[in-house]
Amino acid sequence: MTLWLLVPLLGLIAILQTTLVPRLAIAGFKLDLPLLVVVAWGLIGRPGEAAAWGFIAGIFLDLMSGLPFGTHTLALTGVGLVMGLAQSTIFHSNVILPPAAVILATLGHNVIVLGLLNTIGWPIPWNDYLLRVTLPTALLNTLALPIVYFPLPRLHRRLRPQVEW
Repeated sequence: MTLWLLVPLLGLIAILQTTLVPRLAIAGFKLDLPLLVVVAWGLIGRPGEAAAWGFIAGIFLDLMSGLPFGTHTLALTGVGLVMGLAQSTIFHSNVILPPAAVILATLGHNVIVLGLLNTIGWPIPWNDYLLRVTLPTALLNTLALPIVYFPLPRLHRRLRPQVEW
């Protein structure tokens, strides 16, 4: 996808994550829209593209969050890189693996963020956070995956038309 469309799209997603998504929280839990978009693109895009998406989305989130700059960028880039590599070997028309990928990506993203914060001296209640925040968020992200996942292949085909021989 061209950067002329990708950067505004990911900027809009980051704005939605910081403004609208908290208002749509279910029992205090909110889905992670940028993570879902990075995971979904990792499942359908070329290897490496999801890492670029994660990098750009992470920069936007870092600009809008109170966490140290680079936290979201490193976490989303890492998740995007793993998703792109896994997609090239595993995720070809498998129905069960995309939800599993979202669960693992949510867990991985949160562990990276918490690890980075712990490294710079923030006190992190690991057990409480992983059990009370990460697992419900992973479930919510998994339930929301079809909303994000199914429009992206159409966008992928539209922006990158297939060459017929």
